[in-house]
Amino acid sequence: MLGDREMDILDGFNLYVTTKLPNPAYSPEISARCAIIDFTVTLKGLEDQLLGRVIRMEKSDLETERIRLVEDVLENKATMKELEDSLLEKLNSVEGSIVDDEELIEVLQETKSTAFEVSKKLQIAAETEIKINAAREEYRLVATRGSILYFLIVEM
Repeated sequence: MLGDREMDILDGFNLYVTTKLPNPAYSPEISARCAIIDFTVTLKGLEDQLLGRVIRMEKSDLETERIRLVEDVLENKATMKELEDSLLEKLNSVEGSIVDDEELIEVLQETKSTAFEVSKKLQIAAETEIKINAAREEYRLVATRGSILYFLIVEM
């Protein structure tokens, strides 16, 4: 759509738009369809952004797995926090002997087994993250060159 007219475009068409605005606001529809890169960052920050873009283009499955991994780790850590809170609540509300409270013992057993499963998942996630980061480093030079190139052009 260009103005009020619908236009046909060729496959592979790319439109690059730049702005001097420090923090431009785009509608969610535009943000979802565009790759917005914030060039107001440092050399290292831009390099990290560009690395993500390069990985997304070259090995999209790797970047998808990395994002899923981060989400899983956050979910597992939240589960651990909930278990700890539940256990502390039960320990705090127990009346009488701790050993005689069967509900507390069940919560303790559940917490123990779930914590074991979650810790195994976190360990696997850490190992997977190391592999993903090693594969990402193969493209670090491309991102570094892009970042340096940008800052060289800005200095002209």
